[in-house]
Amino acid sequence: MLMQKAGAMDPIRLAHEIGTRFFRYLQSTFYFKDPEFRRSFEKALRAGSLVNGPYLESTPVYRRGKKSGDLLRELIGAAFESGFAAAMNPERSLFSHQEQAIRRVECGRIVVATGTGSGKTESYLYPILLDLYRETLGTKRRPGVRALVLYPMNALANDQRRRLGEHCARLRETVARSR
Repeated sequence: MLMQKAGAMDPIRLAHEIGTRFFRYLQSTFYFKDPEFRRSFEKALRAGSLVNGPYLESTPVYRRGKKSGDLLRELIGAAFESGFAAAMNPERSLFSHQEQAIRRVECGRIVVATGTGSGKTESYLYPILLDLYRETLGTKRRPGVRALVLYPMNALANDQRRRLGEHCARLRETVARSR
């Protein structure tokens, strides 16, 4: 594993070191007994480019939107139950694209395509929880599945389950305190 010493990372040096280590790995993994074939293989390795880059990508700074509690109060149209408010982490500032997505879900389907760590989860989770909350305010409860969330990878599903569990735990806490 490549370790970084104190100070700033040098991406050029790091790319060179990765290339060198990869070259050594290929040399040792594919060692040929025939000296002529081995020289030919090493010559081909040296002639080609094993590492392209480095390529650096910056993460954009996302614009801030409303706090989640303010947005949810606005969408519900009245003061909402304190337990639900606390479960929704009302002091958390949303990104503006999250706020837009939550608002637009009210009008139909949406697609949220942003980078890792940009808060896509809240863009669909908040509308689901808001819809379920609205259902509890009404007199008619619908039987059956209300939402189906599919994930392409177990790691993502586990992370999302953890995050939804945090909302549920906050809701349970506030309900227990109010009794």
